[in-house]
Amino acid sequence: MADYIIFFLIVAVIWYWWNSVSAYEVAYREAKSACRRLELQFLDDTLDVVKLRLCRHPKGYMQFCRTYEFEFSSDGDSRYKGYVNIAGKTFKKMDLGVWKS
Repeated sequence: MADYIIFFLIVAVIWYWWNSVSAYEVAYREAKSACRRLELQFLDDTLDVVKLRLCRHPKGYMQFCRTYEFEFSSDGDSRYKGYVNIAGKTFKKMDLGVWKS
């Protein structure tokens, strides 16, 4: 019985990792394309997860919702924070503070 529990825990960890990588790729692509579209510099070429929670999909099942933070600049000197919200593997919204996308 313990073997099954360990097996399912390992499968759950691998699934979570795979889901996280997929969500990160979506968020990265959206943040980078928004910066390019608005002629902003996407700084450090990274995103950080600042919020992770469960939310309900419109079809009723639960999924992970993540908020990623990134930094961008309009002039090369200043740094601003932007946020990308991802539900599952789907882009939901982006907040660039003073810039709106």
